[in-house]
Amino acid sequence: MDNISEITIGHIMTKDIIAAGPTNRFSQLFQFFSERNINHMPIVENGKLIGIISNKDIVRLLYKYMIVQKRTDIAALDEELKIIDLMTKDVLTATEDTTIVDVKDMFGKHPFHCLPVVNAEGHLVGIVTPKDLMKMKIIHIDGSDYGGY
Repeated sequence: MDNISEITIGHIMTKDIIAAGPTNRFSQLFQFFSERNINHMPIVENGKLIGIISNKDIVRLLYKYMIVQKRTDIAALDEELKIIDLMTKDVLTATEDTTIVDVKDMFGKHPFHCLPVVNAEGHLVGIVTPKDLMKMKIIHIDGSDYGGY
């Protein structure tokens, strides 16, 4: 594939994904983010993507709960904060056949930094981030300095 417009995200996406379920506790999510040094956590139910939470979402919640409200009881936090209520539910997704040019355009038009990749049944199969595009050595937005992958 010499033409950048023909390359799909199936070639560059991260396939080894850490995901949570809607019944996970907030403290478990926080632990995943802390120990694994990840920025986004897809939420899946029976393999299907139902939402996503970012590390920024976690920081905002902790700030509100612990700094503003001056509460430090993690057990209470687990009881009060349900993942299903915290996650972004209407997640923009792509398929493995979506081109990297289309993905670049999605990142440019929307304020997110992670794009879940799903199959025809809605099952999560990967994630792509701007970092994945940067690894391809795309310098110019139009792809004119594409350096291969």
